[in-house]
Amino acid sequence: MQAFGPLEAGDPERVGPYRIVGRLGSGGMGRVYLARSPGGRATAVKVVHEELAEDPAFRARFGREVAAARRVTGPFTAPVVDADPEADLPWLATAHVPGVPLGTAVDTHGVWPERSLRALASGLAEALEAIHRVDVVHRDLKPSNVLLAPDGPRVIDFGISVAADDTKLTTTGAVVGSPGYLPPEQLVGREVGPAGDVFALGALLVYAATGTGAFGGGHAYGVSYRVVHEDPDLAGLPDGLVGVVARCLAKDPGQRPGVPELIEELGRWEGADGTRGTFTPDTWLPAPVAAGITALRAAPLPEETAPEPADADLPTVTSTPPTAVATARLGAPPAGRSFAARLRGSARRRRTAVLAAAGTLVTLAVVAGLLLPRAFSGSSGGGGGTESTGSPTAAAKQPAVRELWSREQEFTGRPVVADGKVVVEGEDGAVQALDAADGDVVWTYDELRGADLVGVSDGLVVAYGRDSGAVHAVGLDGGRRVWSVGAGAHTAPGTKFDLYLRVVVAGGTVYVNSMYDLPEDDERYGTYAVSALDAATGRLEWTRPVEHGLSDALAVVDGVLYGGVREPGGSYFHAWDAGTGDQLWRYQASASRHYAGELTAITVSDGTVYFGDSRSVLHAVDARRGTKLWTSEPDVEGVKEWLEPLVVSDGVVYGGVGGATSDYESGAVNAVAADSGRPLWTEPTEREPELHGLLDGSALFSTKAGALHAVDARTGASAETRLSTGDPTAAVDGDRVYFDGGDGRLHAGRVSLTGT
Repeated sequence: MQAFGPLEAGDPERVGPYRIVGRLGSGGMGRVYLARSPGGRATAVKVVHEELAEDPAFRARFGREVAAARRVTGPFTAPVVDADPEADLPWLATAHVPGVPLGTAVDTHGVWPERSLRALASGLAEALEAIHRVDVVHRDLKPSNVLLAPDGPRVIDFGISVAADDTKLTTTGAVVGSPGYLPPEQLVGREVGPAGDVFALGALLVYAATGTGAFGGGHAYGVSYRVVHEDPDLAGLPDGLVGVVARCLAKDPGQRPGVPELIEELGRWEGADGTRGTFTPDTWLPAPVAAGITALRAAPLPEETAPEPADADLPTVTSTPPTAVATARLGAPPAGRSFAARLRGSARRRRTAVLAAAGTLVTLAVVAGLLLPRAFSGSSGGGGGTESTGSPTAAAKQPAVRELWSREQEFTGRPVVADGKVVVEGEDGAVQALDAADGDVVWTYDELRGADLVGVSDGLVVAYGRDSGAVHAVGLDGGRRVWSVGAGAHTAPGTKFDLYLRVVVAGGTVYVNSMYDLPEDDERYGTYAVSALDAATGRLEWTRPVEHGLSDALAVVDGVLYGGVREPGGSYFHAWDAGTGDQLWRYQASASRHYAGELTAITVSDGTVYFGDSRSVLHAVDARRGTKLWTSEPDVEGVKEWLEPLVVSDGVVYGGVGGATSDYESGAVNAVAADSGRPLWTEPTEREPELHGLLDGSALFSTKAGALHAVDARTGASAETRLSTGDPTAAVDGDRVYFDGGDGRLHAGRVSLTGT
């Protein structure tokens, strides 16, 4: 199995800031190339065909669809990390998944056993859940858009094919989508929703199980006719999957199961070793496929050496500065990467610090092993097997967690702890408050469909509805609605609300970073605004339009609102008067025309604003004048992005950094002198870290690898507790941790550090 091919005559050598090194494939929308970012990271870059680039309607739609796709985040998707819909040939870049397409694997090694089919279905259902969660519909789920990796499948190209509708592709008779996987409603011209992706999932399972399509082969018209008028051929499908696949392939979209139902039904698969729901090569993939993918990932990619400066004479795909920014839905506590996070791929922008006025909240990703009422401990080590640059002989304190109580509680996002209550957003879309002492339910608020918890301030719980866009304020004591405001209250004339990039509650005001859709005939594909709502009434106090793009990083301190703005000349850090929205000063963070980056983390301490960006730079700026004090960049290979939260204590800035594409990649925790930017120590991590703050002289962080680390704040010496391979979300309040144990229960525990 080969993952990429050599370049051919006419292929570009550079697309935007990305150096092209190989071919990954092509399709109806464009060609896909293997590329390297300016820092050397492998990336997949799709360049649109010239005939589509000439169509203004396509360009406008492509821009909107890219913005939508960048909101998607999840362990089974490949996030969009960069794009330029306004280039001569529009392009987008996604995280490169070093795996093979499902179609290639089936063609090379044959059909899959039931165990692998169930695992595949489980991963794809979770990917669809992440895509549908931000109101994106894939519409072209097919074998070539499913990549196989050792730790599970990855769905790619979500939401992009939609841009080709009503453009030259359709007017010239080409098919937008793949026969046999397009649902009947799409073929007869009806509206296609999430149920269409469920149909494609069922067709994929038939293909993987039998090697042929559920509606046969041959000419596209014949296949499409059978999709609309005939029953699927399920012969050869394992008996245990016939029922669920038949329901997925129902002609009536209303008769198909929902994605949550599929996750419940298919998520109980067991690997070859008897473990349940664990994606490793030996547990979920057929043996020949696992061997092929392992060999593929071990092989070096083209041009492994550091990239050379671009030759001005080489052919390039020209581009103007990217105008879209992180669109991670900010309104919820930090949760992994979000397209929403970056118009580069979100959960990313952590929604930590949405409680600017409730500084006791510290988030902690503890894992499923914390289920028993005993202390867990493990061996000391550095960075999950990597060496710390701190003192090798310094002692590190050992973290331990002792469980206090647990209760059955399904929830999403990260808990928020305030005034003796733990507030969570339930999987059913309701907001619920539990007693922090014993876990008893205090109240439930179910007036929002698809509630997204923002934070707690001044006795109010603030949430917004993913479906409606309305912002609700709920009394923390009794769970009764205080006010609600529709998104239209802060939507500029002539625009349509799209999503919240960030929502922060502070000092009696709700601040929102929002993105808006423009009319169909507008050459641009979106605009932005920063707005302030009165936390007591929901009344709009002020709004400030932003033409090109907003970062989702946002902070409010001492009457000043800080945020990032993308402009044609680069990336800027702004300070606005929190009461009026007037600009106080503007600081230029970067001036690159093609790769300006964006702000990703902000904190303020002792008159200095510290902010990190997606170009790996940490900036220190005078909070009163907006003048540069220093910049610092970690010496960690492949690391790009500073992560929230940044923590300042005793003259030191602590912060995590990670890869700009996936939170499953390596990273580091850094300590930098607050007065000079001088690096003090760096602790490399095997996965992207989640910094939780300081406890008893140690910085706490966890990783997707399932370990909780304690790093000596002075030396960088590290100790860890191996908890599990899970990744539940949690919050810390004092020495108490409240977390999703991965078993459908909310757990409360006490965190302690002991000497070694």
